[in-house]
Amino acid sequence: MNMSNIVASVERATHLIAVELERRLAGLEITQAEAHVLARLGRGGPTSPNELHRLFGHKRSTLTSVLDRLEARGWVTREIDPGDRRSFVVSLTRPGKTAAATVVRAVDGLERRVADHVARRDLEGFAAVLAALEG
Repeated sequence: MNMSNIVASVERATHLIAVELERRLAGLEITQAEAHVLARLGRGGPTSPNELHRLFGHKRSTLTSVLDRLEARGWVTREIDPGDRRSFVVSLTRPGKTAAATVVRAVDGLERRVADHVARRDLEGFAAVLAALEG
């Protein structure tokens, strides 16, 4: 890869992930952002919007829209955090847990497919690129 194509390559990777997840999750009719939020909640349990923002880097308004759509489908709830009443906790509902399990299987399958073709050293290099983008 030409060093001047790093950003374009990351953007292409993002697009390829979206296309693959769309194919694997066609029955759910969700966006890539919705899929990632469901997968995070499915793996890690209830979390705050601040943590989701930190993990995915969405604009706060975009994340709010994602959560609104997931809530409208009955897949998540937002409740006041009992430990900090100024904040919310996002949790999966029972139907949301089913959807999240489907997403986790799809994401894990994609992760395995990629990991089978990439050396550990290369994955560490990719992590370094992401760290540089973060800042």
